[in-house]
Amino acid sequence: MDCEVSGDFLDWMRDFYLPQALEGSMVRNPRLMRLMGHNEGGACFALQLEAATLGELQRWNQAVGKVLHEKLTKRFGDKVAGFTTFMENLEI
Repeated sequence: MDCEVSGDFLDWMRDFYLPQALEGSMVRNPRLMRLMGHNEGGACFALQLEAATLGELQRWNQAVGKVLHEKLTKRFGDKVAGFTTFMENLEI
């Protein structure tokens, strides 16, 4: 992410993206994190959301996540790059 938009990006995530992402209770427990040591001229952030099942997460991504990604791209253009990764929590 371009450093010049990082403050605006964080505000937008808190004020716009997260409220819409959490609407409907398909995902929960949001965690927004700054990635350390990956800032070669920019800032890196990760948003983690949880769902009860993989199917529920996939439905959320189709119904909500893709729309929010389009809004992110429209809002920030090429100054922000985003992608979705599905992960499974493993017991240790």
